[in-house]
Amino acid sequence: MSRLKEKRFNGYLRYAIPHELDSDIDAVITAYMGSPATGRQRMIDDLDGRSASVLSAYGQRMASTAARAGSIEALHRGLIAVGMAEERLNDARENLYPLAAINDSASLIGTSLRKLITDVSEFLPSASVDKLRKFDQRQEQDKSLEAMGLRRFGSGQDFLYS
Repeated sequence: MSRLKEKRFNGYLRYAIPHELDSDIDAVITAYMGSPATGRQRMIDDLDGRSASVLSAYGQRMASTAARAGSIEALHRGLIAVGMAEERLNDARENLYPLAAINDSASLIGTSLRKLITDVSEFLPSASVDKLRKFDQRQEQDKSLEAMGLRRFGSGQDFLYS
């Protein structure tokens, strides 16, 4: 988890997609998912506000990646990152942006945020899952891109939530 605290992640949300840093976070997510529950909790405990923000940004980037490729797997990985970050962010509102993007991307590729949360819930602490579900239970207009000040840009391999 210490690698997520490195300065090279400064401005990560704005880097071109894909980027080599995405692979670094993919490795973190893979290690996290492959760990037993106690190991996953230790990884979360090792997060600070900065590294949690990087995971949150990764969630938004994976929403863009998923929309480009029609990939539910990218949404799973992004949602796990957002769930990992949930309790460690300096401002919990940081996760609202990626959640709105993940929700929108899910609808574009024919699934739902509710289904994604169910799919990844075994990997996340129950408190994080509860917060994700609370977001999903909002009225559509309260979890929309517009409500979070986000928009869709581009199409195909240039698609981006920003």
